[in-house]
Amino acid sequence: MELKDGEDGIIRANHDRKSAEMGLFPGVRVRMFRNRKHERSLVIGAGEARFLVSRAIAKKVEMEG
Repeated sequence: MELKDGEDGIIRANHDRKSAEMGLFPGVRVRMFRNRKHERSLVIGAGEARFLVSRAIAKKVEMEG
């Protein structure tokens, strides 16, 4: 997941079953709220939900574009 703070994107593919079950599945528009290189996790939003996602999981999520 290569989004910067404040950027939106649409998920093309998610190769992590747990995060897909939480609502991060293909076709969902997400917004990056916090992406700091020195931190282990990202904060992203999908709809009204906010998620703290580890970088290991985020690497399994492909974005369109």
